[in-house]
Amino acid sequence: MTAPRENAAAPVVHIAPVVTMDPLRPRASALAVAGGRVLAVGTVDHVRAAVPAGTPEHPHDGVILPGLIDAHLHMQRGGLKALAYLDAGADADAYAAAMRRTAGDATWPGGEPALGQRVAGLRRVQPLLHALGFTGVVDPAVTIDEMRGYQEAHRLGALTMRTLAMPYLEPGSAPTPDIDAVIAHLAGTGVSTGFGDDMLRIGPIKIYVDGEGLRGQALLHEPWDDSGYRGLRRMADDDLARLVRFCAEHGWGVGAHAVGGAAIEAVTREFAAAGAAVRERRFQLIHAYLEPREADLAAAARCGVVASLQPSIIWHNGRGLRERLGDRAERANPVRSWIDAGAVVAFGSDGPFFAFDPRLLMWQAVTRRIEGSDVPLSLDEAITVDEALAAYTVGAAHASLAEGKRGMLRVGTLADWALWSADPLAVGADALRALRVLRTEVGGRTVFKAGAGDGR
Repeated sequence: MTAPRENAAAPVVHIAPVVTMDPLRPRASALAVAGGRVLAVGTVDHVRAAVPAGTPEHPHDGVILPGLIDAHLHMQRGGLKALAYLDAGADADAYAAAMRRTAGDATWPGGEPALGQRVAGLRRVQPLLHALGFTGVVDPAVTIDEMRGYQEAHRLGALTMRTLAMPYLEPGSAPTPDIDAVIAHLAGTGVSTGFGDDMLRIGPIKIYVDGEGLRGQALLHEPWDDSGYRGLRRMADDDLARLVRFCAEHGWGVGAHAVGGAAIEAVTREFAAAGAAVRERRFQLIHAYLEPREADLAAAARCGVVASLQPSIIWHNGRGLRERLGDRAERANPVRSWIDAGAVVAFGSDGPFFAFDPRLLMWQAVTRRIEGSDVPLSLDEAITVDEALAAYTVGAAHASLAEGKRGMLRVGTLADWALWSADPLAVGADALRALRVLRTEVGGRTVFKAGAGDGR
């Protein structure tokens, strides 16, 4: 499979109900695509009038939606795991099962993968993700070697998934032993957030401020238990302030892993001081799911922070958090509160280490159900199917520095869409998990078609 050739396609008309996610025209019955972009969208007659006579028409059984974007998926690691643990010819469901079965296993058994293996992994995993309706991802912690893998795949025309790569430089490692070394490395690259094209672009950098929730490492305002322990602080206040200030002044965005309320407060304080860069470069609070304070949600929303949230983490860890924290866990992953505060919410999965099927995760966000329990978490934080779909489309496009280009189907947007077996907004929450993706296109080129392997 080669990357979409976005300037080569002649006009084509697709006839089917269309959920556009465009507030100015939320529904349509046809769209035309040319040169990798949407040429027209509206009624069948309107679309026909916008293209030359004799333009090919393709009626479809199903509903067309904008391509989904997973705003937090480690795609390259997922590709390596697919090479290591997945049988040839396996489909997306088998891939999801294999990733669940091997969640604790090494990403690449036997050492550091070669560049060619990284590219092979991307070739393997992209069709599996396209089969779930994905046309874009944000890879949230891209190492230097992983960046080389993405660049090589792009050079070879092998990148079919639009990718925002968030660089990760680990403080305390040999190449970057402290924050000063991280800053020096960023200053010496000559590029910054936003550099790239519509297939591969550099995103904000990734940092870690606290640890994992289920391991009791999230930094909370109140102690985890009677010992007084409040969680793990992975970046000191002074280091956080200096790094955020540098990034804001030198063209970089920042995505901060901050699970617990105290970590969220610390990050929000520094982001609020960073000015217009926060909104322009898509500064993110990542995970941000355990006991955030209402004032911090409001402050983050006011300065333009993206809430990068993963229903998958609560699906897998909700029961364990409830057992450990009791009633304090009931509002974990407060998506409703983030939306009501006015934040841009972008949904992702933290795949392949957590479940990444968007049908499951939209259902989870709506129902608040958790694995291993018949009792949902508090429905006070439940959202609608419309809001869940928006978080995977317009919200995730914003997080990807691609608002106005992706996440909706409007004249001039990139022709990234998927044909679903039914309309997720019409079937009801309980039917979401049974929907199927029948076809996926990136830039007007088919990258997945049900019954046709990987879409070649």
